[in-house]
Amino acid sequence: MQFIKKYWFGLITGTMIFIFLGMFILVLLSPRQDVQKRGFIPCTDAMAAQLSGCRDNGGIGCMLGGIVQNSWCEMKVIGKGIKLWISGQQTAPWSNYIFIPEVVSADEDFDEEARQEHLRNNPPFSEEMQELKILNEELENEQQEISADEQPQ
Repeated sequence: MQFIKKYWFGLITGTMIFIFLGMFILVLLSPRQDVQKRGFIPCTDAMAAQLSGCRDNGGIGCMLGGIVQNSWCEMKVIGKGIKLWISGQQTAPWSNYIFIPEVVSADEDFDEEARQEHLRNNPPFSEEMQELKILNEELENEQQEISADEQPQ
């Protein structure tokens, strides 16, 4: 008991730092994009919306409030994972926020007709870069010839 009386402030501060460091690592390890918007993604979207609103009519207090609300949302996601694990609805406490994300394939969002039109109107970049490389080499050769002619012999 004497230990707690003597070091209570350090214990509380250390516990808080440990909790927030753990949350930071969990958020860092979790996916950032998912089709189903699982895990910490809704929290991040809400924070982004709030912080973009702070730019117009808020200040530092609005931004700090958004960050605190985001941290609280992330704590709720972690708590929900623990509850689901205890009730047997998921295999691990972190299964609801550390998972393999489902991403939208590029083919679904890609307009092939627009791509073909772009290629008809613009030369391929690789061909253009090759032409620029050849022109650059020719220019360097010309500059070397000019500088060789200008040197006194």
